This record gives sequence, structure tokens and C-alpha cells, in this order.
Amino acid sequence: MKKIVFAILVVSCIFCIGCSKQQKSYNFGGSTTVLPIIESAIEEFTKTHKDITISYEGQGSSVGVNGVIEGTYSLGGSSRDIKDSELEKGVKPIAIALDGLAVITNNQVPMDNLSLEQVADIFSGKLTKWSELGGPDESIIVINRDEASGTRATFAELVLDKIYGSKKGSFIADAIISESNGDMVTKAGTTPYSIGYCGFGYIQGVRNAGGKAIAINGIAPEVSAVVNGNYPIARKLYVVHKGDLKPGTIEKEFVDFLLSDTGQGIVKDEKFIPLP
Repeated sequence: MKKIVFAILVVSCIFCIGCSKQQKSYNFGGSTTVLPIIESAIEEFTKTHKDITISYEGQGSSVGVNGVIEGTYSLGGSSRDIKDSELEKGVKPIAIALDGLAVITNNQVPMDNLSLEQVADIFSGKLTKWSELGGPDESIIVINRDEASGTRATFAELVLDKIYGSKKGSFIADAIISESNGDMVTKAGTTPYSIGYCGFGYIQGVRNAGGKAIAINGIAPEVSAVVNGNYPIARKLYVVHKGDLKPGTIEKEFVDFLLSDTGQGIVKDEKFIPLP
């Protein structure tokens, strides 16, 4: 009898040890712009945290912020500033990188520079022909991001709101909609006479797809112009959480990793701009 009890205890101990070594999962999600940074950071971070798995779902900044509010995600990614209504619900943003938004066109568009006002007039539908800007007599094909996109919200704030102010110009209604930076790049590269926008990290992809990134107000979309504040369409990228990040938690360790020299090196490797 004693042997049986002892055997049961041994098996129980082995089972408990096995349980303690089970992988623990963490769900992050949000901005597709932040996606390449987070994915690369997860890969490096989990090399020294082998008992955990972290997933990141790229579904847009608003999905990420709302996911943090609702508890779906313990960390979210956002490529837009956090709204007052979200801050009131306990959302706290932490900047992890800088980014510029490049205005991109198909290579059939001859212009290499537009003013910020011209860009606003194109995306609001006030300008509909390239001939109105000295180009060919072709319709301007506008490509916009979906409404959940933080990139779209930032572009509206830094372009439309900056030009129209309290008039609050709105996007043209019949634009082609893209669901991610990658999708935007593909559509702009393959759609004749089109115009769109994307994060700086995707500019090379634009060129590969058959498009180009143009200057705004005579300022080329370059990292140095974002850092020195001259480029007019620039933003911060964030991870967001709800409440305080408690020391010793994976979320706190992961954020600290993103802000470390290694994490900022990942930001640079992914063609974004490290924090100054």
C-alpha cells in the first residue's frame, strides 16, 4: 500500500513539474505598421524567455487599442496618437519609434513633388485630374486605408486637418481601400495614375512594386528630415497598455526590451526611426 501511495506521489510530482514548464501564452495586437517591429522583437525576446509564446495580430490601431481596453490584448500596437476618450478608459501609450508617412504614386504619375495643400485637395476630392497639377489628362486614382487604420487617422490629422483646420475636410468617398501598408504598396505600384501613402519602412517595397515616394513641400521622405522636424507628415509609433505596467510581468519586460539598445536596433533594422 505504501509503495502504491509513494508511486502516486512520484507521478504527481512529475506531473506538477511538467505543468510548471508548460508554455504560457500572451496575446498582443493592433497596428499593421508596428507589426514588423513587434514580430522581430518577439523573435529575439523569446530567445531568452523560452517558457513563453507571444502572438501579435495586425488588425489596425483601433483594434489594438480597443483590444487593450476590453482585455483581448495585454499590449497593443498603435500608429496614431491615443484619443482622449481612450485615455479616460485607462489606456497608456509608450512611444517606441518614429515614422514618416510617405506619399506614394504609380510610376506613370510624372510629378515628383507636391505641396501639402495639393495632397489634401487630392485626398479630399477637390482635385480629380492630374492635368490640374500640370500632369496628363488622367483621373487621379486615390488609394486610402481602411477606417480602423492608425495610419489613416494620422494622415487625416497631419494632412487634411492641418490644411483645412476647423473645416475638417473629409476623405474622398470613392477611394480604393487597402487593408495594410503592404496592400497599399502593391495597389499603388500596379494601379496606373494612382496615389496613396505608407510608412517610411515600406518605401523600398513601393519601388519594387512599380511606384515611387514623392517629396512634400520640396522635402524628400528621408529619415533625417523626420528627426530634424522638417518633414511635414511624421508621427510616433506606440505600444499601449491599460493601467500601470507592473514590474516582473512579461509585458513590462517586453516594453523595456523595445526601448533598450537592442530593441531600438530592431526598429532601425525594420527601416523605422529609433527614438532620439
